Amino acid sequence: MLRVPVHKIEPGMILARPIPSPQNPGRLLLQRNYEIPMDLVPRLKQLGILEVWVRHRDLEFLEDIIDEGLGERQRELYTNVRQNFEAIMRDCTVELDLPHFQSSISNLFSFLKGSSNSNILLQKLDAFDNYVMSHSTNTCYLALLVGMRLEEYLINQRRHKAAREAKDLNLLGLGCLLHDVGKTRIPKEILNKPSRFNSRELAEMQRHPLYGYEMVKGSIPAGAAQVVLNHHQRFDGTGYPARTDYQTGEELPPLAGKQIHIFSRIAIVADVYDAATSKRCYSEAKLPVQALHEMRTWCKGFFDPVVEAAFYRTVPAFPIGQIVKLSNGIEAVVVDFNPDRPVRPKVQCLKFPNGKRIDHPALEEIDLGLYSEVEIASVDGVDVTPFLATQEVDETSEMMV
Repeated sequence: MLRVPVHKIEPGMILARPIPSPQNPGRLLLQRNYEIPMDLVPRLKQLGILEVWVRHRDLEFLEDIIDEGLGERQRELYTNVRQNFEAIMRDCTVELDLPHFQSSISNLFSFLKGSSNSNILLQKLDAFDNYVMSHSTNTCYLALLVGMRLEEYLINQRRHKAAREAKDLNLLGLGCLLHDVGKTRIPKEILNKPSRFNSRELAEMQRHPLYGYEMVKGSIPAGAAQVVLNHHQRFDGTGYPARTDYQTGEELPPLAGKQIHIFSRIAIVADVYDAATSKRCYSEAKLPVQALHEMRTWCKGFFDPVVEAAFYRTVPAFPIGQIVKLSNGIEAVVVDFNPDRPVRPKVQCLKFPNGKRIDHPALEEIDLGLYSEVEIASVDGVDVTPFLATQEVDETSEMMV
């Protein structure tokens, strides 16, 4: 299988995974094992679908890595989020279907715990028409993956809980699914504005955690509600919303460091990454390697170092199945992730620099972690070399977990 950007679809390509309908993810636009009609491609672009999985005779072993069951559980979560959020926007009432939320999260969590490949981010849900809803689903999935790496840290940070309860991630998942529910209270002309916010609009957008918390407090457990309220609180204290002294009315500084609930510290990393790698009304989706570079450079101090280290060992700079061009001109596909050297994955070569197909790709596998003279140079025509130097795992922070 290969990940192929929609604009790179060619005649004769056969789907290796189905394409769900953006309006109704329970319905499929096209089933797996069907040839992709070229007249469907403009429609896929219009719907915001970024990539598809296609068959490749030399890469069928990736079927065992990218389990189709993951996509089914992601779609289940998305459906529940969409139904609840749409009901809230339609009726202006808050009656969350918590049993369905909790059941979907439990199903995803159980799937991840039972999957041999659940230690890295394999695929986002990025083909749906409503950003807030697909973003909530992705943030939940990614936060669960990161949380699974942090069992000891969770126990340490939640010492008032029994160990089994401290590392239970269901409340983290619930909080992440609902973290942006307050955006249903933001006027659509602001929420969907395709250009930079003015100061008034920005202030209104930054109220969504407060709106969301007011909507859910008392109806969901406190650990999940903390994610809704504090998923924009940065570790260095520069986040929002500000706090108010209820007795004097004076504004207090935002929370900082380990004052912030550990679930919120996990949620912010997942939230920032998914937002950066998703297509939005005012920006195109960034490549994972670019988003990770910007998080390391532009967002210094935003994240708990322990959570951040776990995150970088979870999210590949180059996703499995992605086509890349190496610095020696060879076209290759990423087939494995190296968490110790994230920008140096294992690749399988497909084409020579002259475009000629390599006859036996399975014999042309390169672990870039072992060959410093070769690196990934570009993805889909984009030069990625400026993003490579920053992306080394902080082993000191990892040892703190």
